Amino acid sequence: MNESRSYGHVIERRIFLKQLTVGAVSTSGVAHGLDVFASPADAPQQPARPRFGAPIVRSAPSSWITHERFTMPAAGIRTDTRTATTANGDIYVGGGGFLWKSTNRGETWSQRPLPIRGGGGFGILNEDVFILVGYSSDHTINTVRRSTDYGATWSDPVRLDIRPYDMGGGGWSHVYQHPDGTAMLTVTLRSRAQSRLFHDHIFRSKDGGRSWRQRSMLIPYSAESTLLAVQGTGRMLAYVRAQRPLLDDDPPGFWRETEATENNPWPLKNGLLAESSDKGRTWNNARLFDTYGSVPGEVIQTPSGVIAALWLQRYPYDEAQLRVRTSSDDGRTWSQRTHLLSKCHGYPSSVVFADGTIVTACESTLFSTKGRPLGERSMAALRWRLPAADGDSTDQ
Repeated sequence: MNESRSYGHVIERRIFLKQLTVGAVSTSGVAHGLDVFASPADAPQQPARPRFGAPIVRSAPSSWITHERFTMPAAGIRTDTRTATTANGDIYVGGGGFLWKSTNRGETWSQRPLPIRGGGGFGILNEDVFILVGYSSDHTINTVRRSTDYGATWSDPVRLDIRPYDMGGGGWSHVYQHPDGTAMLTVTLRSRAQSRLFHDHIFRSKDGGRSWRQRSMLIPYSAESTLLAVQGTGRMLAYVRAQRPLLDDDPPGFWRETEATENNPWPLKNGLLAESSDKGRTWNNARLFDTYGSVPGEVIQTPSGVIAALWLQRYPYDEAQLRVRTSSDDGRTWSQRTHLLSKCHGYPSSVVFADGTIVTACESTLFSTKGRPLGERSMAALRWRLPAADGDSTDQ
């Protein structure tokens, strides 16, 4: 399919999906002790429908951010990695069957194999507990492993209960620890009968990742989400890959609203922001954040409180970029301008240090116009900082 377009523009923020809320209903004793916090829509057949609002408005791009670039050992395959730090500040990057380590904020790296070739489901909890997410080749079995020796050895896999769905994983899972100590894990679930309709869920652990006995849907038609507890607010933000095929009751010309191309089998494939005020059990104010192909992405926060959304703008393939937009009011409004961080086709994942230094690691391969790698696949770490203020006005 032809998904090329002119990218001599960037998107202003406008609320695009209005007040999508997944209601919370606690159901205990389901599926071998799994506590499911979800709406009646939390089933493969009938997920809740988003409501669409105002169209996207564009503005000009900027090269406002400067960065240092460091080469990482390559894996030779697609690597959708996640990045995390230990208590002493060492950086670890996991995914694609490998674990990378840097002891100097990304300047140099070592590499070792992982026991599975999962899709980027990696993170580090308190007390330097490593978490690794895997799934079977047919996506029917999803597992979590722990390591307490910095990835040298791993526990036996613990199986996640994904019922009533029968497929899971294959997406870019986020391992996150809420400030209250709860470990969270995003996993994309779907049913084999409707494999093109998938919905991100958050699994929870209260025992350092040994068991995962709570689950809630994030939002429908979602995948590869990244979570953030906003400092001092009691709120959470999620950057979500919103994606689905055309549905029977979509209005004519639905593809124009998301800036897809006509007859595209995926008319919705956009970055989306959602908010939660109950530690991620329910989500609301879901709104599209950028143009078609602005997935996946993440939200991070600096010690000064500035929030940055960082994402892969993947189309057209030969112009793929990592882009950044900022918010100075806890993610309620965003700068009108997006900014170029790097040209590449990788899934960005970042860590933020106490002095405001940000290190983003991801695959840095360049692609052809047809979406094929140009040369060998590569990995890179970008070290950068946000200026004190963006200087742009914000959209409301």
